[in-house]
Amino acid sequence: MDWQISPGAALIQLQATMAWADAGAGSSRLQIFTSAQPAPGDAAGAAPQVEFVLAKPCGVITDGVWSLIAAEPGGTMVLVNGIPRWGRWLTASGAWVADGDVTDLAGGGAIRIAGGATPEGDNSPMLYAGGLAILGATAFT
Repeated sequence: MDWQISPGAALIQLQATMAWADAGAGSSRLQIFTSAQPAPGDAAGAAPQVEFVLAKPCGVITDGVWSLIAAEPGGTMVLVNGIPRWGRWLTASGAWVADGDVTDLAGGGAIRIAGGATPEGDNSPMLYAGGLAILGATAFT
């Protein structure tokens, strides 16, 4: 049988992860890539298409759900044309926190973004350099 932790223990885990992600002089960030996703934590293999700087604290915990919050809720400039496929969350000091897939706001990705039209048959928006990408619902439980 698997362990089942209490809501209190889960809340403490979320709070500790948020404190770790925010520790350091800068802010934690979420990098978005158009390349193939590597194994968790391996080198990205490409420059990010867009990098969301997160607020400090980097999120809010409500009813046991931790939602990341962008420092610029109006959007972040896209650097490279393409369809985002995955993202990497880094702490304020640059340590790897997590990797996840990217979809549009209607998709079920770990990271959801807006800023372009989603091509037919895809689940992630086409983003263009110079445009703005907006971080949508990105939550942990």
